[in-house]
Amino acid sequence: IFFDDDTFAWKKSRTIEMCEKLRPLNITWSCTCRVHADYETLKAMKEAGCRLLIVGFESGDPTVLKNIKKGVTAEQAREFMRNCRRLGISVHGDFIIGLPGETRETIERTMQFAKDLDCETIQVSIAHSFPGTEFHDYLLDHGYLTPYEMSDECGHQLPNIEYPDLSRREIMEAVERFYGSYYFRPRIAFRIVRKALFDAAERRRLFKEAREYLRLRARRKAFARG
Repeated sequence: IFFDDDTFAWKKSRTIEMCEKLRPLNITWSCTCRVHADYETLKAMKEAGCRLLIVGFESGDPTVLKNIKKGVTAEQAREFMRNCRRLGISVHGDFIIGLPGETRETIERTMQFAKDLDCETIQVSIAHSFPGTEFHDYLLDHGYLTPYEMSDECGHQLPNIEYPDLSRREIMEAVERFYGSYYFRPRIAFRIVRKALFDAAERRRLFKEAREYLRLRARRKAFARG
């Protein structure tokens, strides 16, 4: 069961109340969550059957986090992850490349931040803006929005943002490098393989995702090469 509710863990009292109602059902579930959730809230979620949280960390750079008005700090994110590990809750971390203030240096900082957090799995997305949003207005005002498509014919993300010191190709290359530097660490690779060895369903999932990753990797590399 997945609760697709961005506000699930927003208000502590409400979250704990919901968990009290879920606990007697003896079900396993997952949901989206923000790093605002404290240990007590996470503990209530774990005891109610929560096994996985999908968390948008976005960036590990303080300036980028401030620019997007994230309302959290990198240290809060680290404390959140420490609590999750202590409770045995898995975390899927989401990160975004190309947000306001992004540079080659902030990308490197976010990549290291992701490794420090050490989520079970990650997703790295390309920043996109939509008309009517503050981000879209910012890009238009500064001339950073290009006329290129946001996705290819298969629906996979393409960068349509270009900063003075960060090209579209560099953004795409950074996404690929992010994935590679994260998952190809020996410890992470061993963790994934070990899990698949003892779980047939996990082996099938891993095989399917590995094929998809290699296909997307080839596309991203081709784009970055121009």
